[in-house]
Order: sequence, then structure tokens, then C-alpha cells
Amino acid sequence: MSSPGPELSLVCRPGKAGNVLTFPYRLENRGQTGVYVADALPAVDPATRKVSADDQAVTIILRGESEAVIGKIVAPPPADRRIAMPVIPLARLLQPGEALEGELHVRSPLAETSPYFSDLLLRDYEIVDLETVVFTIGFWPVDLTGLHAIRADYDPDRLIIVARDPTAGVKVAWQRFSTKGLQLFKRTDAFPRAI
Repeated sequence: MSSPGPELSLVCRPGKAGNVLTFPYRLENRGQTGVYVADALPAVDPATRKVSADDQAVTIILRGESEAVIGKIVAPPPADRRIAMPVIPLARLLQPGEALEGELHVRSPLAETSPYFSDLLLRDYEIVDLETVVFTIGFWPVDLTGLHAIRADYDPDRLIIVARDPTAGVKVAWQRFSTKGLQLFKRTDAFPRAI
């Protein structure tokens, strides 16, 4: 069953190919106003320092005891340190009546991840059996007060979202799936899970 936000309809048909979970999805804007859909994260090549858009960047967060939120969302910032610049996904503009299709590939084993945190050593995780996966895409209404979008120089198809607080006013479209035999490596550090 799908539970769209007030403006977006999300349909996802997940699958598995070897050790990769696949999330092909289609978003349709059924609202009366445009939306900016989270689509990628900026990535920097360490050798060349060239910036590009990583459309396979994913945030994975455990919610409750056995539910994993997986998708393209605004990750909650760390509570144990100051963040000079929030990590905000690059977006695509989706006007009323338009649709957007994509596919996210996530390698297993699954582990909690966020653009704010590096991977831990294996002993710093706990294994959790999952009962539910919630595929999630974040978006902002174009008329949200205090929100601006500018074209990314390095990827003219995507927009950089500029806001004082990118979590304020962000909405999500999601679809929940029951699962068996799927595990998640839960972080044991000060990883924020308030989404």
C-alpha cells in the first residue's frame, strides 16, 4: 500500500539482483503546484576534486525496532557536533501533471548510513532483523517560504536547494514493504534517527 504525500504519488516495485536491492520507482505530481524532488547528493572525486551528482546516494535509518527507512531524504544532522553546512539533496523540478522515474540500487548487507557519517568498524554495529522497509523520497513545494532553488553548474538537470533550515517544510512520499530474512547493521554511535 502506498501513502503519498499531499502532492506526490509514489509507486515502487522493489526487487533483488544478487546482493543488490533494487527500488525502481515512479513519482507523479498530482497536486496543483510544482515540487522539488530529492534526487541525488553532491559528490567530490578525491583525485580531481571534480563535483558531480550521485543519484545512487542513499540514507538508511532504523525506525523503531525492526523498520528501515531507505531512500533519498534530508538526513537528520548530528546532535553531538556543529554542522557548518547542511547536506541537502540535489533536486529535480516536478510540475503538476508530470512524472519522474528512477531506480535506486542498495547493496546488502544493509547498514545505517547518512551523508554526515563515515562507516564504522564491523564491531561497532549491532545486527537487527527487519520486518519492514519503507522506501522514501523527500520533496519540497516550490512555494515554500524561505526556499530557493538554483541550477547546479556541474549538473544543469538538477537544482541546489537553498534554505535556512532544509528540514522545515520538507515532505515525504513513501511506500512500506514487509520483509523476511533481511538484516540491518545498526550503528552504536550517536547516530540521529529522528525522521
